[in-house]
Parts: sequence; structure tokens; C-alpha cells
Amino acid sequence: MINTDKNISSNLTPLENKILTELIEKKEINREYFLENIIKISKSAETKTIESHLTRIRKKILAVKSKVLIFSKEDVFYLGVSSSKD
Repeated sequence: MINTDKNISSNLTPLENKILTELIEKKEINREYFLENIIKISKSAETKTIESHLTRIRKKILAVKSKVLIFSKEDVFYLGVSSSKD
């Protein structure tokens, strides 16, 4: 992932890249879809793996000083853009 304006980059793992690509394409993903289609585990699994992956992706987004935001409400994960003027 590269911020071309500031010439800053951060490497994503293949799974992180897949997660971020899905979020960019769909803008929102529910928990069941995330587990079954991206991480490839049962939708009934009791796990915090999604949150762990998203935490790492968020840190990398911050590292490149991007305005992209990943947030969640209930069992849906969203991609947005910060309106701050930094």
C-alpha cells in the first residue's frame, strides 16, 4: 500500500490485501460473508480473527497517513474516508 502524495508505503500480507480489496470493491461486508468467503472458515465460528486482521490493516493505513477508515457497526464492516483536512 502506497501513499503517493507523501511517498510512504506499508506492506500488506496476501490476506490483508484480499480483505482490503474486498472492502474497496463492496464498501461494506457482513461478518458471515467475511468469514466464509475471505477467511474461509465457518460463519458460525466464535472468533475475533476479523477484528485482529482489521486492527493490523488500520495500523498500516495510519502508517501511510491515508484518510481511509475501516469501521464496524454490529456485524457489518465498512470502508470510508476521513473528512479531516490534514
